[in-house]
Amino acid sequence: MNILCFDTSLDKTYIAISFDDKIIFRTIKSDERNYHSAYLIPEIKKMSLELNMQIKNLDAIVTNCGPGSFTGIRAGLSVAKVMATELNLPVVGLNSCEILKKACGYDDALVLLDARRLMYYFFDGIEISLILKEEVDKKIINKTIVCDSNVYKDYCMVKKSRFINYEEQNYNLAKVMYELGLEKIKDSKNIAGDFSHDKLKANYIQTPPVFSKNN
Repeated sequence: MNILCFDTSLDKTYIAISFDDKIIFRTIKSDERNYHSAYLIPEIKKMSLELNMQIKNLDAIVTNCGPGSFTGIRAGLSVAKVMATELNLPVVGLNSCEILKKACGYDDALVLLDARRLMYYFFDGIEISLILKEEVDKKIINKTIVCDSNVYKDYCMVKKSRFINYEEQNYNLAKVMYELGLEKIKDSKNIAGDFSHDKLKANYIQTPPVFSKNN
């Protein structure tokens, strides 16, 4: 299948495009002028040219719906919905927690992300729940936890628990998204119905960093 995958919800923008028997990946960081999601559309165009592919040749879109950056999620979902509508494509919505759990390579890993205001998104491998700070300790003891930088800073010294800060890892999240999206498409008996853009739902947690010339 010819699939476009992109994630603008996390610490960077991650993009994958598969076309015929080729697949390419990109990772884009924020810079002093723009948040990383600003480069999504130009990079998709550039990658399509590298593959000598026209966007109309796509069979499906895969995107991350969060949790993550408020601006990043809105940007990613807007692009996904517009493209899916214009090209009449199915669009698979993933969540950040399932992406990070698969990326870390530990089947028993849990995911904990900062939701601000002393709350956290917690993923046990089945569902995401929003938990209070006082609930964290009892859920993480003797566990492997994939987390963001804020959680790592606050909890990495917890004994008998292993914390993996995904922002410091060299995970190819674009590849992970492609694999997860392809799995969901292959498992579906009604691709158009299961993956209508109308079913995309955003999971917000935090605003993006603000850049200035003085930073």
